[in-house]
Amino acid sequence: MKAYDALSIFPDVAPCLTALKSSPGITAVVFSNGTESMVSNSVNKSPELSLHADVFADIVVVEQVKRFKPAPAVYEHLAERVGKKNSEMGDVWLVSGNPFDVVGARSVGMKAAWVDRAGNGWQDALVAGSNGEPTVVVKNLKDLPKILEEHAKK
Repeated sequence: MKAYDALSIFPDVAPCLTALKSSPGITAVVFSNGTESMVSNSVNKSPELSLHADVFADIVVVEQVKRFKPAPAVYEHLAERVGKKNSEMGDVWLVSGNPFDVVGARSVGMKAAWVDRAGNGWQDALVAGSNGEPTVVVKNLKDLPKILEEHAKK
């Protein structure tokens, strides 16, 4: 587990987090299937990520729900933790490189940015139609803050 706390971040993560910190309309949280202590240690002890730990308003884990992503209940738990009602799910964005996470978020009405670092394009067909696809696909996190701000204006 100590090795997990020292994982490097992708080069685009630090500039993205810096930009998010200066975006007043965006509240960033960590959302994980991990335990509170595991994720908190990673965020606060990683030599690279810990420099940006103050960007995150909260660390939301699924322990209390006793289910794992992509179960709808965990995304509802996330929305509740960020102060959103079920009718406001469309105001919540999930950013992930995991297709199952994107599909789970979209299934409850959240928006989702899928990070396609390999550039292979969206291929998951678990859920047909737009609810089974990311709202946006990004190759890296460079433009994410701008994309989130633009969508917030709509």
